[in-house]
Amino acid sequence: MSEKITSDEKLMALLSHISIIIPNIGVIAPIIIWITQKDKSKFVRFNSIQAIFFQLSYFVLIMVSIFIGLVLMFISLPIMTRAPDAAPGALFWVSMGIMNLYFPLWFIFAIYALVAGVKSFKGRIFRYLIIGRIIEKRVYK
Repeated sequence: MSEKITSDEKLMALLSHISIIIPNIGVIAPIIIWITQKDKSKFVRFNSIQAIFFQLSYFVLIMVSIFIGLVLMFISLPIMTRAPDAAPGALFWVSMGIMNLYFPLWFIFAIYALVAGVKSFKGRIFRYLIIGRIIEKRVYK
């Protein structure tokens, strides 16, 4: 990478990464940034594509945890309905715990995205685990 990175490019890269923090915006912001900036800057294209894949992986993890939690909850319902006065069983509480992985996963992903955003705002190349090198080879070929 031998290009001169402007402050606007650094800002766009930062916004791509930290948009995971804002509810309901998440992956939409880096997609918009990628669409509007992909032909203007390799740096912004690289960071926005990484942010898109990173946030999509977060979304998939959340959906899988909710699905598994709901399946376990529905499995535990017949057990709970047999004895209405009894306390919910362990399977019910496990399902609730799995569905509530949203909060710790969001925290971990948000911290990692903040690190990526700060490093890219400083003009450094930040590569997410697994996808970073693959995307870098495609963008900076």
